[in-house]
Amino acid sequence: MKIDVPTSWESVTLQEYQAITALFKEAEDKAVNLKNKAKELHDYHTECALISTLTGTDMDEILALNRSAHNHIMNALGFLSEPITGKVKTRTRINKRWYYFEKNARKINGGQWVTIMHFLEEEDKVDVNLHNLLACFAYRYKWMRAKYNGKLHEDIAKDMLELPMTTVKPLTDFFLQDWLKSVRNTAVYLEIEGKRVKRKAERQLARSKADTGGSTPLTD
Repeated sequence: MKIDVPTSWESVTLQEYQAITALFKEAEDKAVNLKNKAKELHDYHTECALISTLTGTDMDEILALNRSAHNHIMNALGFLSEPITGKVKTRTRINKRWYYFEKNARKINGGQWVTIMHFLEEEDKVDVNLHNLLACFAYRYKWMRAKYNGKLHEDIAKDMLELPMTTVKPLTDFFLQDWLKSVRNTAVYLEIEGKRVKRKAERQLARSKADTGGSTPLTD
């Protein structure tokens, strides 16, 4: 039986990455209270599930492999412990559609901003929502012009699942770093503006008190 095994992150899609991330998390949670033999068996079963996920091969067929074949495949998957690297792309083709990725966080609109905040709200679910985050700044080309359309978010997010991780990781890292910088700058601006408004209000209040001799104006 021939099993096609990916040998680099370039051959792993975002959908597969999310699947193996969930697999590792589940395996880690289950292994907490296991001891020796049980843990060894658990780890082996997890490796089989990993191979099945990345190759599309039925789990029963993976379990039927001899240990030599199993170990050979796991050696080939050693790249999973390496960092994901790649170039930041602004355009790519997915499922016969061209997409443009906005890298400048200051150019996104309010709706995109709110949606990104929503998907970043729970830190432990960022990996689960990577396709949704990408869909926030992925624009489909229409008549040679890239345009964002929030109504297509779910459809675009599904397309993002097909991207290789060597495209996803550099792109999301770059955008989120720029977005965080923008958020910090906005926070600084709001703080400065808030202090300016406060000083203006204090001056206005001081003038008001001077006009009334410091007393409280009568009301009907």
